[in-house]
Amino acid sequence: MKKTGNLLIVFLSIFAIVGCTRVVKLSPTHDESAFTETFYSPSYAAGFRVMCLPGDSSVRMLEVFKPDTARIVIPEGGFRRVVTMSSTYVAHIEEAGRAECLVGASSPDYISSPIVRAMSLPDVGHDGAMNYEQLLAVKPELVMLYGIGGPSPIVPKLEELGVPYVYISDFEEQSPLGRAEWVVASGALVGTDMRRRFGEIETAYCPTVGDTGVMINAPYGGVWFVPGKDGYMSRLISDAGGRLVAPQTDGSESRPIDLEQAIVALSKSNVWLCPGAATNREELSLAVPKARFAGDVWNQTADFYETGAVRPDSVLGELKLILSDSAPADSLRYFYRVK
Repeated sequence: MKKTGNLLIVFLSIFAIVGCTRVVKLSPTHDESAFTETFYSPSYAAGFRVMCLPGDSSVRMLEVFKPDTARIVIPEGGFRRVVTMSSTYVAHIEEAGRAECLVGASSPDYISSPIVRAMSLPDVGHDGAMNYEQLLAVKPELVMLYGIGGPSPIVPKLEELGVPYVYISDFEEQSPLGRAEWVVASGALVGTDMRRRFGEIETAYCPTVGDTGVMINAPYGGVWFVPGKDGYMSRLISDAGGRLVAPQTDGSESRPIDLEQAIVALSKSNVWLCPGAATNREELSLAVPKARFAGDVWNQTADFYETGAVRPDSVLGELKLILSDSAPADSLRYFYRVK
C-alpha cells in the first residue's frame, strides 16, 4: 500500500476537530463558522440540515448528526469526484443529474441504474473487504458512507489515508418522505439544489385509507421478524391502504414473532409481501412448509433499495396497485410477483 502523504495532498482536504464536530473542507476559502443562515431545514428527516453564507445561498455547508456530527464545507460547484458505499446514494446523485461525479462504488455490479452501470465504475470493495489501493486510484474528493448502529469500520483507515468522508444516514429515517428527503443533502454535495424536486416527490406521495390484510417477511435463520408499528415498511403499507395482520410492537424496531403466530396471521392475510429470498412458490413452500396461502405474493426488486428510497411516491403507487388487486400480471419496477 502506498503512503498517502504524496497521494491526496492535491485535494487540499482538511480535517479539523472542533469539540465533537468533525469538519471537512476541500478548500479553505470559507470557515465553517461563516455559515450562519439555514438553506434547508428538513420537514421529515432528522439527520441533517444545509447551511449557507449570509446573503449568498450558492455557497453551502452540509451538517449531519449521525453517527457523528460533521460539517461538510462544499466547494463551489459541488464535489466532482465522489465514491459511494451504497446504491441508494447512487440514486441520490443520479436524481440530482450529476452521475458524472461518481468515480467509484461499492459492489457496482449490484447497481440497478442502467446509466451508472454503463459507466463501469471501479469497485472499491465493501466493509471488511475494502480495496484501498483502488479507492486511492480514483482520487476521491469525498466518500459517502453509511453506519449501521455506529461508525463505519472503514473510518479509521480513511482518516489514516486522508480521504474525506460523510455519513448519509437516510436508512435510519422511518418516514418514507424522511428517507427520500436526504436527496436534498446529497444534491447539495454535488452542487444541485434539490429542494424543488423533493417538493414534487412530497406532493406526489398520496396516502390512502384501506384495510387490506398484509403479511410480511418469512423466516430468516428460523426466526420470523415483523417491523414495529412505526417502521419504514409498516408506514408504507399503511399509507397504501394495508394493515399488517401479524402482531406488532410499538416503535420502529423489527422483532421476532412465534412461527405459529405467523402462520395464523398469514392465513388471515390477502397479500404476502417481501418473503425473504424466495423467488417462486416452490422455494416459498420449502422455506415455510406449514404455510397455506393462496393469495398474491410479491417480493422486492433490487431497485426498491436504490431508486425506491428516493421515490417513495412511486413505491406507494405500486403498493396501492398490489393491495387493491389491480397490479398487472407482470412484475412492477419495485416489486415482482412470486409465481
